[in-house]
Formats: sequence, structure tokens, C-alpha cells
Amino acid sequence: MTRKIVITGLFLILLFSIDLGHQLQAAIVFTKAGSPHLIISDLEITNQDTILVEAGAILTLSSGVNIVTNGVILMNGTAEEPVSILPENEGIGWGTIEINSPGKISYIMHANIVDGIILSDSCHMILEHVTLTNNQDLSWEYSILFVKNASASIVNSSIYGSESCEGLQMLNSESVLVKDCNFSNIPDAVELINVNGAVIRGNWFENIPDDAIDMNNCSNTIIDSNTIIHAIDRGLELGSENFGNTENILVNRNVIIDCNEGVIFKENSSGQLNNNTFYGNQTAVSCIENNKQQSGSYVKIQNCIFSASVHADLFHDANSEIEVSYSLSDQFILSGESNLLLDPLFVNTDDYNFKLTEDSPCINSGNPALPFDPDNTISDMGAFYYNHDNTSITEPHDDFSLLEIYPNPFAGYFTIAHPSQLSKKISITLFDLKGQQIQVYVRDESTASRQLFDVYLLEEIPSGTMLICKISINNSFKSCLMIHR
Repeated sequence: MTRKIVITGLFLILLFSIDLGHQLQAAIVFTKAGSPHLIISDLEITNQDTILVEAGAILTLSSGVNIVTNGVILMNGTAEEPVSILPENEGIGWGTIEINSPGKISYIMHANIVDGIILSDSCHMILEHVTLTNNQDLSWEYSILFVKNASASIVNSSIYGSESCEGLQMLNSESVLVKDCNFSNIPDAVELINVNGAVIRGNWFENIPDDAIDMNNCSNTIIDSNTIIHAIDRGLELGSENFGNTENILVNRNVIIDCNEGVIFKENSSGQLNNNTFYGNQTAVSCIENNKQQSGSYVKIQNCIFSASVHADLFHDANSEIEVSYSLSDQFILSGESNLLLDPLFVNTDDYNFKLTEDSPCINSGNPALPFDPDNTISDMGAFYYNHDNTSITEPHDDFSLLEIYPNPFAGYFTIAHPSQLSKKISITLFDLKGQQIQVYVRDESTASRQLFDVYLLEEIPSGTMLICKISINNSFKSCLMIHR
């Protein structure tokens, strides 16, 4: 191990033995007691030692200082005592934490990381309750968090920028989860390149100087229940002339507000838009070729609301196609089956409350072949359904909040996890998007002690097929969309 480091405070504890994947490794430990640790030159770890940062530890790095390791990094902050990695001089970046540990996993939990970059090559990354802030004037070629040749799970975290450099960038991955995160003032807040199988769900994007979500040469992705407000360019940019087309993308229950273009499909890209609400965009959805060597793009739109579009709800060029049905516009006539030209009657657009009032024409006007709303009525149009039963708008029945279904997208089978107290009959029915039943799986009370059970496909289904998964518990049910990859 080569170390070039000067630290004030308690020195690093070396040769601290930890069990990492059943393989004992030495560890370099940054303690809370020795904080703040001032690092004024590069820390380079050429073996596979682990860097462990204790809860409450503070690392202060001088300008341009890097931490490079062939091991993994474990930052074990807590809500009460987060880890802090800070620049010695505010606004002047400290450099990069670079992790080169193929096949291993690094964890960052409850951390505040300011004015630096995290780069992971082939090391899987898990971030939870992490705030990444950039105050530097970096070019767009940099990303605050860059993970390549590995998977990533970023949950309950935030990336804040200064209108320079990009946010999260993923390259060459088979599994990406971005859930319940906040992104603000950061160009290309989430950029995926050559990713097969991503879920981007429940995030908040606001004041984005370029695109909120940019996907190039990606497939089998679910973009669900996000809010995107004021992206200077696009809310979602799907497909690129530089990296290739993006296909089999499900864009579901998002609210996209005040963007130049809400969603654009480019260069032979394709996907589905279900139950989205578009408001105040220059153009809500575009579908184009934009490259003379590529064929056109295609998007199927159902159960969507287009409101207050400045120039157009929909635009496509001569080589591309938009198919729209069971949707509503308050300004333009939408050609297609069961479309409406009416006021959607939102609760309060000034407060960004795009739920439906009780007399909205969007209620029960969606495609009846799609999954019913959780209140067991025909699906409404838009991102938020009107709840006739006055129960929770997110969970129709307490039992469903106890279930986990993963992975999604899935290959061949998926797993349902539940706590032991859910000792009830559960049935799983799979349908295609035409409403035709594919198979039924039933777990009865006699096997209720099993907290995990796998549901295997009984027949061969092409990669990229979208399925409706109906979960029934006693007399209640919930439906969700899944992708077989």
C-alpha cells in the first residue's frame, strides 16, 4: 500500500480486521474521535484494503486531493451522526474518490459530500440518505457521481449543483435503481448510457439547466412517479445520435411541468407513456428521427393529460409515429380512440396540485384494458387517480404495503417478499397488455410461513415484453406493470 497523506487529529487506524463478503481484509478507519481529518495530499491504496468511515467522522480535503483505492469504501453514517467529506476551501473542489474494485460493493450511508466527485469502475454502489453538492464551476464532461461497468442503487438521496457538470451518470450497467431522490440545478441530472434494466421512481427534479433524465442506448426501463419541474431542454430525452437508440421504455405516472419538451423519443427509439400529466410545456411529447441514417421513432400514449401546452401537445416528423388514445387535452384535438378535448379540472395548478377534482372528466375515462385503479374502478387519466373510497392514495389496502416485488425488470422469474404476519392467500395473475391472461400462481395459507416465494414464467416470453401483474389478497387486489427482459 502506498500512502501520501498528512492528517491532523487522530491518525488512521490500520489493520482493523473486518469481514467483507467472507473474506477478511485490513481496513483504514477514519474515526469520529479524530475528526476533522485533514488530508492535504493523495491517498492511494494499491491493495484491497477497505476504507471505513465511522458515523460522525469528518474528512476535510485540500484542493485537488484524490482518494484512489482498489478496495471498497464503507461510509457508515447515521441520521444523527452523518459522515461529512468537505473541501478545505469552500467552492474549491478536492478532486475524486475513485473506487476500482471489480465485483465488490461499496456502501455510502447518511453522508454529506461537498465539492468532489465519486467515480466507481466495476464496483457496485449503494447510496442511501446521501447529499452530494457541487459549488464548483466544472464543465459538462464531469459528473458528480459516475458509475461504470457496475450496478447502482441510489435511494433517499440528493444531488445539488451550480448549473455546471452533470449529476448521476451510469455507463454499461444491467441494474440501476434511483428512488425517492431530489435533483436541483444540475444539468443532465440522471444520464444512463448502455443500461439494460433501470428503475427511476419517485424522484423530484427541479430547475434543471439541461435534461432531467437522459437515456442513450438503453432498454427495459421503468420511469415511474417522478416530478419534473422546469427543465430548460427536456424532461426526458430518450435516444441519442451519439450512443444509439433507446427502446422498451415505460414512462408511467410522472408529472412533467414547464419544460421546453416534456418527453422526446429520438433516433429509432420507442416506448409507452401511461398515466402521465403534462402541464405548461412548450411541447409535451416529441417523436423524431433527427439522424439521416436512422429510421423514425415510435411512442404509444394512453391515459395521459396534456394541459396548457404552449406550442403543441404532440409533435412527430414524417418518419416517426405517435399513437395516442384515452387521453385528454385542454387545447388541441388529439386524433385517436376515446380522446377528450376538455378542462381536466385539477385541484390547484398554482400550487402544483394536479390531483383531480370530483367532477373531472378524466375520472374512469382511461383505457379499461389497463390495470384498474387501486379503488377498483376503471383507470383515470393522468398521474393521480381520484380515490372514490377516500382511502390512501398510494396504498389501497394495508396488506399490499407489506409486499415487495423484485427485480423489475425481471428475467424468467421474480420474487415476492412478505413479512410472516401476512398469513393469507395470495394469487398472482399475469396478463399481456391486451388483457389476455398468461398464467396464475396461488400461494395459499398452508405455505404462508415462507416469507419469500418465486414466480416463474411457465411459457417463453420475448425479451422486452410488458406484463400486467395482478396481485390479489383475499378480496382486494393491486396491479402493477412489469417488464420481462
